[in-house]
Amino acid sequence: MTGSGNHPTSARVARLLGPGRLVWEEEALPGSLPAGSVLCRTVASAISPGTELAAYLGAPPLRDVPAYPRVQGYCNVAEVLATGEGVRSVARGDRVLTFSSHRSHFVLDESEVLLCLPDGCPADVASVTYLFHLGYNAILRSRVLAGSRVVVLGLGALGLATVAVARMAGARVLAVSEHERARQLAADFGAEAAEGRQAAGSRTDWADVVVATTNSWSDWHLALRVAARMGTVAVLGFPGRESPPGDFNPLDSRFFYAKQLRIEAVGLSPERPDSRGFLRFNERDNLQFLLDRIRDGGLPAGRMISGRFPPDRLEEAYRSLVERRDSPVTYVLEWA
Repeated sequence: MTGSGNHPTSARVARLLGPGRLVWEEEALPGSLPAGSVLCRTVASAISPGTELAAYLGAPPLRDVPAYPRVQGYCNVAEVLATGEGVRSVARGDRVLTFSSHRSHFVLDESEVLLCLPDGCPADVASVTYLFHLGYNAILRSRVLAGSRVVVLGLGALGLATVAVARMAGARVLAVSEHERARQLAADFGAEAAEGRQAAGSRTDWADVVVATTNSWSDWHLALRVAARMGTVAVLGFPGRESPPGDFNPLDSRFFYAKQLRIEAVGLSPERPDSRGFLRFNERDNLQFLLDRIRDGGLPAGRMISGRFPPDRLEEAYRSLVERRDSPVTYVLEWA
């Protein structure tokens, strides 16, 4: 093991035991590092509001697995404290982006490190990179071109990130939300226009691509109406997660068939490049590209962060996001 120093024996981990039942638990760390693994100390971890609040509020799970207990979070920046035998890609003192949850320390395999942060890159800003990746993947999968007309439904963290990357791709972006502050931010992030749902509904057959970041069937209906012929509905939300559509047919032939729409879930991408380079736009390369754009000012990552909390106040941050006090986008936990 390299650079072990004072090797911590346990980690503080945020865990949900049920809806609204957030606790901090102690989790033992290995006494010695396995070969190929890395010991890390969390520096900053961003809240992913859609995923974390859904679990905190008790929304139905997305997969056929027990809903609780569960860890929270996956937008983590950490410092490498020590490395196991054979580790080559990172060294003690490096700061790394990972998918680790809200926890003080952790051990992971070297291959699970997403990227190393360059010197001078703020950890809090880097921690929101994956939120931009979700929107970026939606834009890639939807084949957005310069001049494409893109509607983004919902202006939470994912919606705003999607607005920014769609504009970066040269799209004409219409952002849709009922919240005035969110619409103002969307304009700052590059939206050509930002409207409420009633106004947006008048743009029948307008959008080449609709990116749906919400769960409601009313927004799904709006997506089908504003999509143009041969258009795409890119789904970052989870329509039907909490309720059936009722009398509304989500594949109504007036829209789906008559317009020949393409509907696609766009939340996942290839994790790594393959040995032949056929997976050019993969998670690792995408994240590096997006972090570079954050650093050169091309993406307004700092504007995504509405405030910073110490880890012990994670539940307070959740409540603020639920109540939408001052229309927050997301928060970052700053670890000592």
